[in-house]
Amino acid sequence: MKIFFSLLLIANIGFGLMQWLLPYEQLRLPSEAKKIPVAEKLQLLSEVGHSTPLAIIEPSTSVKTNSSERLSPLVVEDTSDKRLCFTTGPFKDKSKALKVIGRYASNNISSQLKSSLEKEYLGIMVYISGGENRQEAVKKAVKLAKYGIRDYSIINEPGKLNVLSLGVFGLKKNAERRSNQLKKLKYSVKTEARYRERTIYWLYHQQSNESDLQPLLTEQDRSNGVSQIPRQCA
Repeated sequence: MKIFFSLLLIANIGFGLMQWLLPYEQLRLPSEAKKIPVAEKLQLLSEVGHSTPLAIIEPSTSVKTNSSERLSPLVVEDTSDKRLCFTTGPFKDKSKALKVIGRYASNNISSQLKSSLEKEYLGIMVYISGGENRQEAVKKAVKLAKYGIRDYSIINEPGKLNVLSLGVFGLKKNAERRSNQLKKLKYSVKTEARYRERTIYWLYHQQSNESDLQPLLTEQDRSNGVSQIPRQCA
């Protein structure tokens, strides 16, 4: 019996040594080894040699467009008013205005003639009372002629009946000289600015900015006070 236990002990010791010395994978049964796949050994980057090609990342292809396919800049239409409009005048004589219209028409420029009634400044009138009737006014004028004052006219208008006008002066200093002369003769003198209504004419026309209307006005037109005045086109 002791011998049996001794052999059993020796067998257990031998089996334990075998378990300790041999790897676990060699001790598994062949059927179990087939069921569990062997894991692939990982390879570190430091172990990778120059012979192993790395993945090549190709640059993305940019979209190319032909010059003809490029967007052309937006073309903005110029809608500004290129017309030049003028008013030519004033003309005191209608016939002179019509002559200028003829010069414009020969250059394919149409003009429109318009008239207006305006007051024209004549000057300062120096006058005295002529009396109750025309005869008394004439008598005063005869007396003044003895002192060298011979220019006169008898005026009859609302507020001024039988008034003896002794001149209308465009310059104020001349009106003052005549007024002082009458005051020395002991006459009660009055002065007043005088106007007259007249019909004047204007030409309205337009042109493009390439043409020039200035040569169509003569030196005589400009010396008579006719000018070309820019205005806003209607």
